[in-house]
Amino acid sequence: MANPTKKPALILVHGFRGSPIGLQEIAQILEQAGYQVLIPPIPPFAGAQKLPSYTPDSYARYLADFVKQQDLNRPILIGHSMGSLVVAATLKYYPELFHQKAILMSPISKRTAVPFRMIAPLSALTPKAAVDYITTKFLFTPHDKALLKHVLEVTHDCSNDQPPVKSEVIQAAKFSTSYAITDFHIPKSVLLLAGANDRLISQAQTRAAAQQLNAKLDFLPNTGHLHNYEQPRETANAIIDFIK
Repeated sequence: MANPTKKPALILVHGFRGSPIGLQEIAQILEQAGYQVLIPPIPPFAGAQKLPSYTPDSYARYLADFVKQQDLNRPILIGHSMGSLVVAATLKYYPELFHQKAILMSPISKRTAVPFRMIAPLSALTPKAAVDYITTKFLFTPHDKALLKHVLEVTHDCSNDQPPVKSEVIQAAKFSTSYAITDFHIPKSVLLLAGANDRLISQAQTRAAAQQLNAKLDFLPNTGHLHNYEQPRETANAIIDFIK
């Protein structure tokens, strides 16, 4: 019989150009608060199993299988960026496996516009160092050179863990730009946790998604899409406040 006083395990799901490395700072803070934290590698991360297809049901099956293998009792899913899509799809197809609460960080609240959707897969054909610098500079918020250098190093480490097979990266890029969290029925109590200065997804788009999903909404001030790097302590505290 499950212990009702035991804290649920937390599964952190990283995004397209991310890896488990990018969520480690948040994980450490959550672990210090007494939570068991797991960060599975999500395709196209090189340490992840290759998917038969890069579709919502395939990603959902992948994450559900991970939970079954770990023998976890209804953990809480927390997804960042593309990871918010993976979490949303998983909760649509396998709601019985998970806790009644879920958190979507820097959620993909609206589908990428078609012209950019067509361009995104080309990132797989561009030198990683160039893509890392351009995307990180665009998404990074604070005017802190030391922090920017740290984030650039971590994001470069993350992208180095992407597989050499370009087709896998291209398929994952198409998935990340072809869907929004509102494409999925999420039968859970959901928190949308976003940076107030997110340059990728506007506040208006996230507010509209929260209304459509009947979700709670929390904007972290003075940060953006990469609040997991910029404000790990504030991000972790917001997570704890919602799930406790």
